[in-house]
Amino acid sequence: MICILQNDSDFYKEISPVEKALDNTGYEYSTWRTFLDGFPEDELSCDGLVITGGFSMSNYFEGRALSSEGNFVRSFRGPILGICLGMQILARIGGESLVVSKELGVTKIRLDASHELFSGIESEVSAYQRHNYGLPYVPYGYRQIAWGDETFIQGISSTDGLRFGIQFHPEEIELGSDEQLQRIFANFCRIVSFHKR
Repeated sequence: MICILQNDSDFYKEISPVEKALDNTGYEYSTWRTFLDGFPEDELSCDGLVITGGFSMSNYFEGRALSSEGNFVRSFRGPILGICLGMQILARIGGESLVVSKELGVTKIRLDASHELFSGIESEVSAYQRHNYGLPYVPYGYRQIAWGDETFIQGISSTDGLRFGIQFHPEEIELGSDEQLQRIFANFCRIVSFHKR
């Protein structure tokens, strides 16, 4: 099962675009609205994590220190996909700081199309962006797998092949992301199945 850590309080009651994207894969998932429900009590119930976008990472950090929830993510042994804020959380857990980098709307991004997360997706795509911060550097233990013009670091992958971060929103088809970006979710499900305990 994939555990979604839903950080966007806009989806307090309704199903989110990330949940719709995972519905389309047929892979079993469960959602924790971190601003209400907290986090899964048992990480062994999760084969993979998706950390969504949102407006605050306060559940993951107490000042600069990791909270118990942040430690949950850091110690998780399965594959993780961080989207927007989720990528920033992965970077901060890895000791990287953030910089102001505001984007709102659709931009062109370039993907490493040979990377398994982007299998079947063209190397240049349009993607919806909605963020105020970005990464100034690729965190230690990661490599860059996607590039943009304004926010340069648009995607990262850990060298062990278990953690992935993307700054853009592949789930936001209705707001302008190329439909082919939905394949990221199917590709991530395949990665989770491969690494399943």
